[in-house]
Amino acid sequence: MAKGFVKGQSGNPAGRPPKALNKVSRPLKMRISDFLETHFSDIETLWPKLPPKEKVRLFTDLLPYVVPRMSNIDLDMNFDKLSEEDLNRIVDRLLNANRDEKQD
Repeated sequence: MAKGFVKGQSGNPAGRPPKALNKVSRPLKMRISDFLETHFSDIETLWPKLPPKEKVRLFTDLLPYVVPRMSNIDLDMNFDKLSEEDLNRIVDRLLNANRDEKQD
């Protein structure tokens, strides 16, 4: 164990910021991105030949490299007490916020 550190305690109590990539992830993600960009036409050529199950697998395997992983949100709200109109308004706002993020 390194000198000056107590077992179970970090040298950086604040820790790494959320969604920050570690030193290995950033270069690896860049290499994967470059590879996919360079060989995208190969993937497009292979796509029609893949069985549906493999298409889904390829899609889901590549998705994390272009879309950030979503986290669960714990809503401390009693939806049973909301009216149908209130629920529809919440859903519309969430869908519109998602569309707005995609346009940016």
